[in-house]
Amino acid sequence: MPYITREDGVRFVIPSYRDTITAKKTSALKKEILLLSATYGEYITLQKKSVNQYEVAFSSDTGYLLGECIWQHFNRSFDLVYCEAIPNTTEAILVIVKAGTVYLDGTFPIDSIAEELVVFKTQANTFSIYTYGDVPISEKPQEGKFSFDVSSVKSFTVLDKPVFPTLEGVKAFQLQMVETVLTAYGIGVLPVKQIAVVVVVIALCWMLWTFISSHKKELPTVIISTVSPYQYYNITLTSPDPTTELTELVRNMMLLLTMPGWKADAITYTPGLPGALVASVKSSGARTNVLFDWAQKNNAKVQIQPDGFYVTLYTFIPKRQPPKSISSMQEIISSLLDRMSYVLPGNVLKISATTDKKFFSEMEMVLSINSASPMQVITVAQQLKDLPIVITKISGSLSSDGNISSTITFKVLGN
Repeated sequence: MPYITREDGVRFVIPSYRDTITAKKTSALKKEILLLSATYGEYITLQKKSVNQYEVAFSSDTGYLLGECIWQHFNRSFDLVYCEAIPNTTEAILVIVKAGTVYLDGTFPIDSIAEELVVFKTQANTFSIYTYGDVPISEKPQEGKFSFDVSSVKSFTVLDKPVFPTLEGVKAFQLQMVETVLTAYGIGVLPVKQIAVVVVVIALCWMLWTFISSHKKELPTVIISTVSPYQYYNITLTSPDPTTELTELVRNMMLLLTMPGWKADAITYTPGLPGALVASVKSSGARTNVLFDWAQKNNAKVQIQPDGFYVTLYTFIPKRQPPKSISSMQEIISSLLDRMSYVLPGNVLKISATTDKKFFSEMEMVLSINSASPMQVITVAQQLKDLPIVITKISGSLSSDGNISSTITFKVLGN
């Protein structure tokens, strides 16, 4: 849900996109904001971070930014986690702030909140944590609940009353029409005071009037010609190349087999910059110091959690170049099915969901691999080459003899 409407009618919005934009000229800043607005919504908020840097949030709905208003309520903590159970539902409000910027906000099923937080087991943050109600976050390890490492907690507070029912809507975080916000900041508007001085000189008055008139006529043409309905398509497909990503993942999985006296079991891969492969590991008789020594030599990170030991390996894969064309969705799927039929037996591809993006479609697919060798998986990776595909999640297991079983979830974009 992109917004939550309180009983008193006040609407708090979860924006469709946040970004920090750096531009030395206001004309370039306005152009970039208009481009992003065409894809992510005509309502924005704008916060000036430095002389040439602005933080922008976009939405197709008006209201107050949920995450930023919660952040303001808790005195803008540098690192913050807030979780509030929503009465009579199985959901909770979750807000995460990293380094003074909202990283995540919205309502989430209570049983999925631990998945949103587990990534912070591998990051260096010191959170001020606030909770209200029966939420799956605890200060100390507790069965069925998520707890942060002691080093990641600045403070932990269990509130005696919820924040959301009385949360103040902060004016600075109120989403308004793009042109209204740009005008308020003086971005892309004429410098009236300077013009007033120039107007004193009659000879320049005519030149100034000509410039203003022509500028007003030309501006809509520039906007129309530069705003692309495929902006989201281009941004999405500048993600890491799936062939390189999956090949690198296999390399890291093979690296797990070199752990002396320890065995990897379940694995989960989350794409990103960097991507993170998390594997649960069990001892075959070796002590923990052996595992930590191996991790140090192989740039891995070991985490000890209530349910066991986990090893994280990172992948650093550069982004792809933006696509130069868009293909037919039917042609993409047909090509993908044909390619996979040569390397994997049976019906291994399943369509999960399709979303109409107006100018193109986005289809989610799941690829199942059962007990394949590393070379087979690399061969599968080669079948994804040059296709408009984005990997979103990989989960599976690694056997002691090196065979891989996994479920690969990815998006396909086409028209």
